[in-house]
Amino acid sequence: MTYFMPGNTAVEATRNLAQSALPNAPQQPYDEPTPRRTFAVRSRISAVLRTAAERELRLANRIDPACTAN
Repeated sequence: MTYFMPGNTAVEATRNLAQSALPNAPQQPYDEPTPRRTFAVRSRISAVLRTAAERELRLANRIDPACTAN
């Protein structure tokens, strides 16, 4: 018999449903999906490339300051 207890009705209903469905059924393993890191990696790579390009431009301007690309 299930008694009404405020706040625990959802927990009790879930427990009863889980116990009554198939108690001897084999459980399927659940693997957490790996977090997507492609965006973070891509932004880091683009930041590194941007920094390298700025450094190359500064070095090129030190070698030949008269030459500027349009």
